[in-house]
Amino acid sequence: MSDRRKFSTATQVAIYSVVLIVSILFASAIFVYGVSESVFIRNYSAEMRKIFMDSPMGKGFRYGVGRMAIGRGTTEFYVSVDGNVVQNPTGLSSVPDVEGYVKTRIDGSSYLLYGFLNGEEKVILGARMDDLDFFLDSLATTLLLSVLVGVVLSIIGGFFLGSRVSKPIKETSRLLKEITLDDLSRRLESDPKTSELAELKKALNRALDRIQDGYTRQEQFSSDIAHEIRSPLTSILGFSRLILRWGSQDPEVVKEAAESISDTATKMMTITESLLFLSRPEIELNETSFNLRELVLEITNSVPADQSAEMKIEIPDIEVRTDRVLLKIIIKILVENALKFGKNGPIEIDWSNGTLSVRDHGMGINEDEKERIFNRFYRSDSSRGGEGHGLGLSIASKICKVLKLSIDADNCEDGGAVFKVEGLR
Repeated sequence: MSDRRKFSTATQVAIYSVVLIVSILFASAIFVYGVSESVFIRNYSAEMRKIFMDSPMGKGFRYGVGRMAIGRGTTEFYVSVDGNVVQNPTGLSSVPDVEGYVKTRIDGSSYLLYGFLNGEEKVILGARMDDLDFFLDSLATTLLLSVLVGVVLSIIGGFFLGSRVSKPIKETSRLLKEITLDDLSRRLESDPKTSELAELKKALNRALDRIQDGYTRQEQFSSDIAHEIRSPLTSILGFSRLILRWGSQDPEVVKEAAESISDTATKMMTITESLLFLSRPEIELNETSFNLRELVLEITNSVPADQSAEMKIEIPDIEVRTDRVLLKIIIKILVENALKFGKNGPIEIDWSNGTLSVRDHGMGINEDEKERIFNRFYRSDSSRGGEGHGLGLSIASKICKVLKLSIDADNCEDGGAVFKVEGLR
């Protein structure tokens, strides 16, 4: 369906409400008209029978007593007893045999006929229904006017209701049109009156949060790649030119340049994989129960020989439940960090009341750097400077958030720094 054939929400709500209300009004009018006619006829028939039964003829007196006018007020009824017409004030030519009350037309006029048994006699009473016809015509006119007024009011109310219902949707559409890549911080601020619209508002704001977060990650990833890859690429380009220029004359130059290119490419791969991990919007969890001491020993036993240091492990044989792979990454990063900055001192790994601690005996952390060491690419200029790209601790921090753990760093009174991961159970 083309957009030209689509109606707005306000128009559709108005149309549906008008159709519904008009249908209800028409059904109600028909019901009231039918019930009114039925009640009038039933009551009038009962009144005719009562008048007849209270008359001498109804009590058993027969002909020869004198003329008996049976009727209601100045209106005399048609009376037939066992087929004999006793009273026919309007000169009806033919009256059908009926049971109960029937409204029919005779000689062009409306009549109410009521047939019943009086003992063993079949009695038929009849009366012109001019009053009933007048009443029903007046009732029909009144109901029709009521329906017309109801239609007008329903149209006005329908458009008003449609405007109220569509207002939050229009605001949402306007906001989405105004959102650009330069400003993804806009959110829906309206206060919907219905639970469905309130849920829609929350869902849209959550979706916008995810979009902003994803775009920020993508933007950060692009910036990080441009920042960190430039130097390695420059180094690779320089060594490649060195090989092209001097490679044929000096094999040692080729060997040295090739080794440098290989090391640089390996670092680039590490940086790229780390950045890709940090840019992932979601990390799937696979929670299992496992022995924490065995995991720590698995990590410390895999430390390269040239980086070995005394490992003091004070962790009991306890079971924890979390994602084993992700927790292993955290502990490995902290152990490598301690080896890098521990100045060949012992590494202490212990457990206490749900907190896993990894401590080194290096120079510690400057006070003004504690809040920044978990930022990507942050590297201290002094006490904790050295090789690396400043991505390890930021990865550990992100994983802790995913696992609903907390991680922080502090200095020890007798020297060195300690990293604590809290919340393990």
